[in-house]
Amino acid sequence: MVIETGGPGGAETVLLQLARYLDPKRYNPRVVLLKTGWLSSQLNENNVETVIIPSKRSCDILFLAQLIREVRNFKADIIHSHLPGANLYSCLAGALTRTPVITTYHGELFLPGDINKYSGLKYMLLRSLASRIVLVADYLRHDFVNIARFPEEKLSVIYNGISIGEHDQSFDSTSKRASLEIKPDEPVVGIVANLRPPKGYEYFIESCWLVTRELPGVKFLVVGQGEGKIRQKLEELISQYQLQDNVRLLGFRSDVPELLRIFDIFVLSSISEGLPLSAVEAMAACKPVVATKVGGLPELVKNGESGFLVPPKDASSLAEKILLVLNDSQLRATMGQKGRQIVASTFSVENMVNNYQQLYEKLTA
Repeated sequence: MVIETGGPGGAETVLLQLARYLDPKRYNPRVVLLKTGWLSSQLNENNVETVIIPSKRSCDILFLAQLIREVRNFKADIIHSHLPGANLYSCLAGALTRTPVITTYHGELFLPGDINKYSGLKYMLLRSLASRIVLVADYLRHDFVNIARFPEEKLSVIYNGISIGEHDQSFDSTSKRASLEIKPDEPVVGIVANLRPPKGYEYFIESCWLVTRELPGVKFLVVGQGEGKIRQKLEELISQYQLQDNVRLLGFRSDVPELLRIFDIFVLSSISEGLPLSAVEAMAACKPVVATKVGGLPELVKNGESGFLVPPKDASSLAEKILLVLNDSQLRATMGQKGRQIVASTFSVENMVNNYQQLYEKLTA
């Protein structure tokens, strides 16, 4: 398994879950990373063999040579890569070692800044060298087939999944709220997404302002890693809208499952998405979702049943649906239960792992 990023994030979590939950009687995973960090620590905690091959360049022949060496030394039957850079290197390594390659794309093929004079060559190599291309949502299929000309017979859709589990009945929501200086009767709206431009945080902050004009006591929790200019911009917006008492930028947190338990609503304001695991986790925790109608979210959130979908870059619509759900406790409960049912039937880690294992079996038969 190969990935170019160290997390925390959705793609890294999927790789971690695969490495953890593959049938140990049938599969022996080894993971190649470019650097140490969150993912390497998680893999080590789960006793998954991990190799670090440092690389900081976009065209790194030495990295490719070392990856080829690892594939041969490990006598790999399959290379499974995640994200565009790792996908390209893995396809080259697979071709040179005659090893089948599965590439997983966790988002759109054409992202701003990704198109350059080498893009056509890159897509040609991926089209011809990948044994199978996995997309995490069905909406991605259109661009891969019609624009990048990937052969449809090589494409598979496998939804990301999570471990659902049972609710911890001993969980003390009052204490958790108190640790964040939130009173028991104050509504909580939360977003879990790293601080990156595609997450549309400026629209989320504006929606917070619109909501507080009607419900001044609502607390908004922002959970996600990110520093520098984007965090500074958010802090400026919070100050501009005088939301210092309402919005908390919590940064990266290892207690996301507990934080989800105190949310009344989960929100995503993204302008671009794949299939966000954070939304899946929120639905598994019986939380209604108010999100933008982008990427794979319409395949996850049933509009009007498990939550609401609104147009991207539309803070007013986002705020309107947040207020609607906050003001109706029965609607929150009904939507929450529906969301958990959807996750259990379609987006469980068991389904995801089984689907990948079937793909591995086909390529090694």
